[in-house]
Amino acid sequence: MLMLELSKEDLEKLIELQKIDSQIIKLERKLEEIPQEIQRLEEVSRTRRRKIEHIDFQIEELAQRRKQLEEIINEGYKQIEEAKKKKVKAKSLEDYKEAIKLKAEAEKKIINATKEIENLIKALNALFKERERMEESIREFEKKIEKKKREISKTEQALKRKLEELGDYRKQLISEISPEVVEFYEEKKYEFGGNVFVTAQNKICSGCLMQIPSAQYSKLLKGEGLVHCPNCGRILYILK
Repeated sequence: MLMLELSKEDLEKLIELQKIDSQIIKLERKLEEIPQEIQRLEEVSRTRRRKIEHIDFQIEELAQRRKQLEEIINEGYKQIEEAKKKKVKAKSLEDYKEAIKLKAEAEKKIINATKEIENLIKALNALFKERERMEESIREFEKKIEKKKREISKTEQALKRKLEELGDYRKQLISEISPEVVEFYEEKKYEFGGNVFVTAQNKICSGCLMQIPSAQYSKLLKGEGLVHCPNCGRILYILK
């Protein structure tokens, strides 16, 4: 089998290659997470903006209601003027009473509408203050987002440079190993999820955490060829 023909030098280079691949995978994952991190920040900003939109909607509703109440008050004053005219022109007690009733109803409408407007003004002032507070909060948050984006951009560039360096180093390592050995490693890498070569200490395989038989562990200590974990099949080595 090809794996029995690996030289000690090949094994060391493949272990180094595996370490490089592990670093590359981690860096690629970090790069994949960067857009997600920015999206999360922007979603928080959009959520806060939606809260302001809701406040604006409430303000608009209250403003419309205030307009209606002001129209009611104006209409009330018109009714009072009409009641005064009717009172002057009253030709009977019934006409006189009707004029007084009309005036009283109009005054009641004006008083109720005025009180409601006072409450509306208080509610509007509270909403305007809340909106101002939210706007300030958003401005500060968006400043932080921009700062974070700049930091993320620097991190992204650094990760890309590191990936490029690792990629160059990987190419160099591969060029020093025979194509057949590289092919063997690539096949095993996918089979074992990236960890083809795993350390063995105190008769324990770090890949599957199962115990290694004494005979195989002794062979590993003596450096007598490749030793595979009998449980997971990975190639074992000992850190020196």
